Amino acid sequence: MTERLDRTTRRQILKEDQPFIGKVLDVGGDLRGVKANTRHLALMLMDTKMKYRASRAAAFASQLLDSTMNKKVTAPAACSKGCYYCCKTYVSVTIPEILRLAKSVRGKSEKVARVTKAAADSSAVPQAQREIDRVVCPILEDKVCSEYEPRPLVCRAVLSSSLPTCLRIFEENTGEPFPFLEDTTDIRVSVVVMMQAALILSGLPHVHFEMNQALAVALQHEDAEECWLKGEPIFADVPMDAADLRPSGLSAMMHSLVDHIRPTL
Repeated sequence: MTERLDRTTRRQILKEDQPFIGKVLDVGGDLRGVKANTRHLALMLMDTKMKYRASRAAAFASQLLDSTMNKKVTAPAACSKGCYYCCKTYVSVTIPEILRLAKSVRGKSEKVARVTKAAADSSAVPQAQREIDRVVCPILEDKVCSEYEPRPLVCRAVLSSSLPTCLRIFEENTGEPFPFLEDTTDIRVSVVVMMQAALILSGLPHVHFEMNQALAVALQHEDAEECWLKGEPIFADVPMDAADLRPSGLSAMMHSLVDHIRPTL
């Protein structure tokens, strides 16, 4: 393991990070911004004096994704208000994203009841089967996301270039590839990898979980975020995303980022 850099060098790196923090990412070129914002996320998650630091880290990651998408994606999306076809598929989220969403949903009784039912429905369907046996997102109201601001990263980044293709995929289960718009996949992958790397660096679980079941668990605990940050296994019974349980190019990117940043913290 590479030794931790001396304090003076670490301070200089943080100073040099400042122009990149919260700014549009260059996902296809210079990774300086990716490294700076990953370090910033890790330091947020490590700051035990910061209240709601997990959900605040999720909010920061969401803002970073949104600003990058707004700048980099210029082609018109086929998605529009009332288009909810992809809101019936498996949604994979990190725990900070769940905690942020739970803060907004908590206390809204009708919505909490829908989450509880969707969690039960989801638990009865294996992940691989969710592309056939759909479970409608419990956050939808009149075919519109009712928690648009704290919605998960994946929901923010799945933009389509073809409505007819979406209809075939989600209504007819044709199994064809999703028509991602322009650079949306690269942007989403970059921010997701950053979030996971920051979680590893801060000593927190970094894997993704099925959204409905994880959200139901978070809503059962008024102090869910505090409990999770203390290391309590409140999400132990929620199934992890199978994709996180096997080696992949994304996991290699994540661990490379971790190895690069760890000595600078």
